[in-house]
Amino acid sequence: MTTPKNMRAQTFTLKNGGAIHTYSNDEVILLQIRRSTPTEEDILQPSVKVAVNLSQQEALAIASELLLAVSRQLKDASQSSETVSLGINQ
Repeated sequence: MTTPKNMRAQTFTLKNGGAIHTYSNDEVILLQIRRSTPTEEDILQPSVKVAVNLSQQEALAIASELLLAVSRQLKDASQSSETVSLGINQ
């Protein structure tokens, strides 16, 4: 698929085989989620392609939530590895 004219495009490939695509310009922010599963691979697994038009506030809220989730996971992982390296059993 080609990038819509006059838009910035960024693709984030996911571990599970899907992808998140972002498209933006001075007027719009689009978020598209795609996951394609070949029928011969799994006939019951649906393929998905959905897009939403985000306001600036919605885009910032989603970005903030993702940053918060990752920072918590990194903090928890860091604390777990420190506990293990100190030989402390939980």
